[in-house]
Amino acid sequence: MTLWLHTRRFLRTHGFLFALVLSIGLFIGNVIALPAFVSVGNWDVNLGAFAPFAILAVASTPAIMTGAGGLDLSIAPIANLVNVVLCVELLPLDYLSSPWLAIPIVLALSTAIGLFNGFVISVLRVPAVVTTVGMLLILLGVNAKVAPVPAVVSEPWVKALHGDLGPIPWALILIAIPLVLWALTRLTPFYSTLYLVGGNAATAFSAGVNVTAVKIVAYGTGGLFAGIGGLAITAVFLSDDPNIGFQYALIAMAAVAIGGTPIGTGGRGGVLGSMLGAAVIYLLQNLLIVSHVSNAWLQVVYGALLIVGAAIGGLVAMPVRPPRPKPTPGPVTT
Repeated sequence: MTLWLHTRRFLRTHGFLFALVLSIGLFIGNVIALPAFVSVGNWDVNLGAFAPFAILAVASTPAIMTGAGGLDLSIAPIANLVNVVLCVELLPLDYLSSPWLAIPIVLALSTAIGLFNGFVISVLRVPAVVTTVGMLLILLGVNAKVAPVPAVVSEPWVKALHGDLGPIPWALILIAIPLVLWALTRLTPFYSTLYLVGGNAATAFSAGVNVTAVKIVAYGTGGLFAGIGGLAITAVFLSDDPNIGFQYALIAMAAVAIGGTPIGTGGRGGVLGSMLGAAVIYLLQNLLIVSHVSNAWLQVVYGALLIVGAAIGGLVAMPVRPPRPKPTPGPVTT
């Protein structure tokens, strides 16, 4: 019993370790099943395919960290909207096709959607699952309207994102950008207040924290990261497709859960764990494909990972109480 209590205490502050150990094991399994997996020639391909998993898992994390059922199921459709708007509305226009104009426009769009979600949830008091499922459905319709059929991207700077910047793959740079931005939040009050709000919003409010603002910023941050994920999707597929992003919707949630950020409670976890959770899902998917497992089983695996991650997060989140000492027998009186 004592060992279990110590383990739970440790996991409460190191929730990413489960995903770390699992990802290392799956990486070894991939190398055994396909030694070429680690060859230098495959780095760009693997990082490019991994980037959307990783970035959208990171984008899903801030909303979940707000606690009280916080989550954003519209993250993947937001990324998909960035993909289709970039390819259909901006790149064909000479005066908007420059990366110095197109990228800020789509990132501002994705951030605005995240901020809107946060406003509806924290100010209008609409439950997060209702708000973000509604936004998911809206964006699915908008994406289908903007891009009724896939189209190939020919803009040189977008094609460059499919390759390297010198010796560094662009996919790795895109993965690093949200991590760096999140690390910079440590220099602001937002970082600590987000954990405080996620742990207990009432206590945070009593301490003078603007809980509403923290939640809105958290959802806006997720929207910004989702926009970067949309750039990664465009770089991988070099096309627009209204259905590309939807495949990442629940995968991102599963990655967050596996990474140690408890869904529904908040106050713990972080983007590092979500990144490792995404690595678990990507490596497991790759291992199943290499092993010629039917694609139908991938959905089963995603669902199982989501349940397992949520269950582990719930067990770890339970209050840790030391065992009660056994009562000392008193003196016997006659």
